[in-house]
Amino acid sequence: MPPGFFAYENDLLKHFVRTDGWLPLCRKRLRSIRDSSRRRSNPRRLKYFTFCAVSAIDVLMLDVAKIIRRSNNDKFDTVFFFDQKNEYIVETQRRIPGAIGFPGNFVDMVLREDPEGDAFLDSNAPLDPPGESKDTHEVRTSQVQVSLRRDLISSFPFDVVNLDLEQFFLVPGDEFPGKMIRALRKIFEWQRRTLTTAQGNETLRGFSLMFTTQIGPPNLTPEYLNMLREELDSNLVRDTSLVSTLRDRTGIEDVAVLQQAQFETFFKLGVPKVLASMLKEEDWYVDSERGISTYEFERPWKGGSYRMLHFVMDVLRQDPPYDRRARRAPTADAETAYAEVVRQLVAEPETVVTLDTIDQAALQASLDRIKARRRQYCPDCPEE
Repeated sequence: MPPGFFAYENDLLKHFVRTDGWLPLCRKRLRSIRDSSRRRSNPRRLKYFTFCAVSAIDVLMLDVAKIIRRSNNDKFDTVFFFDQKNEYIVETQRRIPGAIGFPGNFVDMVLREDPEGDAFLDSNAPLDPPGESKDTHEVRTSQVQVSLRRDLISSFPFDVVNLDLEQFFLVPGDEFPGKMIRALRKIFEWQRRTLTTAQGNETLRGFSLMFTTQIGPPNLTPEYLNMLREELDSNLVRDTSLVSTLRDRTGIEDVAVLQQAQFETFFKLGVPKVLASMLKEEDWYVDSERGISTYEFERPWKGGSYRMLHFVMDVLRQDPPYDRRARRAPTADAETAYAEVVRQLVAEPETVVTLDTIDQAALQASLDRIKARRRQYCPDCPEE
């Protein structure tokens, strides 16, 4: 496999999630953009943030579906992506020309401290020279990283945020509440930034969010377990009808017992609740019309297996936004939607994807069309 390629590019289970979960969500978001731009002769294009790997399957899928629209000179300049190394960025850009790539560790870059805080955000001031700091490799590297982070922040907001990180959401070695949670808070904060386009400035009224994590690990620290338990317990206290709903689904009505007896179900209920709560804290909320769709499938790994979870949701801005409210407490609409989303999570089980439940021939044909499109942009690029 060429370096930087996604190891499971040809995984039909993953491609089912793309086509059944991601694709309809992005198509709906594009319709929303067009509806809000009806009076414009040239509606703006959808802006997409992803972890696409060198293969760029998700971007090319949206290109084939005419959801991502290239520029007049055929550039994917509304696509922004992350990868670990500069050479992977270059290889990805051969397959989706004009896309904007950020090299490095996503979470570390989001959380990197900036000596000027957020003062630079709405200015065009260049990065200050080292000043009294020594002009060393370490200092220059730090400056480059700060500059990249500023470019990243300036690229926000996005119509679709696809955090397909393929790793654990909660890491036992992370100091609570964990780097990922802190990074997501920043992402949701930056989503409130003003979107500047050729058609003018606007504030997003909503965006689409896809989030991927592995289930587990089973050795979560007491702090993480308490966080998940408290999220679920608070909802059971607020809406006692959820107790019977939880019992109907799991045979258990006590969250602590559920954690011990059915850890995977406990995790699948707790994590999206944390995401929904974080969004609400940052002046967003999950649209209850769709709720949070959960997809699960299993992958082999070193003599065993692990399970992947993909959460798919539409997100709305609270109205009026917090800076136009007397208090920053969530709006009544946000609280009502949150309660309904939680009810749906408890009542409706995840979609378990297996080779027996999917149309393998149709999914393979879809992948073949996507790869054919990739060859159009990069005829000499190696395939997996």
